[in-house]
Amino acid sequence: MVTVPGVNLSGALAPLSLLSALCMLVPMAQAEEGSSLWSGVRDSVDLSVSAGARYEDNLVVEELDAVSRQSGVARVGSVDLDVAHEWAGGRRIGAGYFMELRRFEEYPSYDLDLHHGYGNLSQRLGPVRWTTRLDGSVAHLGGERLLENRQIGLQLSGLAGRSVYLRGGLAFKQTDLLRAPQRNNDDTRADLAGYYFLDGTAHYLSVNYRFNAKRAEQSRFDYDAHRFGIMYNRRLSRWATLKLDWRYEERQYLSDASTPVSGPRLDERQRWRGRLEIPLGERLELELRYEHRDYASNLASVDYTDNRLEARFTLELL
Repeated sequence: MVTVPGVNLSGALAPLSLLSALCMLVPMAQAEEGSSLWSGVRDSVDLSVSAGARYEDNLVVEELDAVSRQSGVARVGSVDLDVAHEWAGGRRIGAGYFMELRRFEEYPSYDLDLHHGYGNLSQRLGPVRWTTRLDGSVAHLGGERLLENRQIGLQLSGLAGRSVYLRGGLAFKQTDLLRAPQRNNDDTRADLAGYYFLDGTAHYLSVNYRFNAKRAEQSRFDYDAHRFGIMYNRRLSRWATLKLDWRYEERQYLSDASTPVSGPRLDERQRWRGRLEIPLGERLELELRYEHRDYASNLASVDYTDNRLEARFTLELL
């Protein structure tokens, strides 16, 4: 359990309790400002649902280093809820809940149920905004609980000129893997990201860097990681938005026992991804996604490449 002065992260669903409180608080605050209940809800809440299909040519459970070398097709669906409200003076409060389901016809042991909640509080201080955020997740795999995690983080962000936006943050995360308690870990991370806007949010380029120091229950799973990423976003026209990104990560394991015979484990992971978002009306959107991953490692069981294809319809309800 993570304990912070004034905050008790006693479980993975702590942010969901905050979400419930905010859902009651935000309309009350807006009612005091004289707005109607529906107008307040509509301005403060984003709610969407999605459904589609997903193909993977290599079913993998990364948290357990489980690589099946088998392909499968899954039905996918999700619910995404976000609540936010900002007061005069630059104070902002928000919360959200995300749920995703995947159901494989031939491999039910890879069925996924993911629940994630968050809550944040931020304040504008001149040109900079600081944000404190709590996150919690629970995942089930094949009908059995796979993991629980909790995270607390601090983020600073702001514009640097008219075309550049910068963001940096520190976070501490705890993960409990119920199927492999020897992998339970604490993860300390630092993030930096920059966005260069070529034409507002319709056309921009972003770069990011992350450092992770993960320490597990058993030292053979300890590692330090450096991750770099580049993303390009371009609204092609009113009918489509194109998103392309590349990510590279190097994981350096700290124990000689991290591989059976070849010394400390070293992973080099690359991912290429392309997404096309196509509006089909005022509230309906089709997303087409392709992802290729090339994961190289001196631990042979996790040295692999794979491809993922997905088509998903998203309906905005609020």
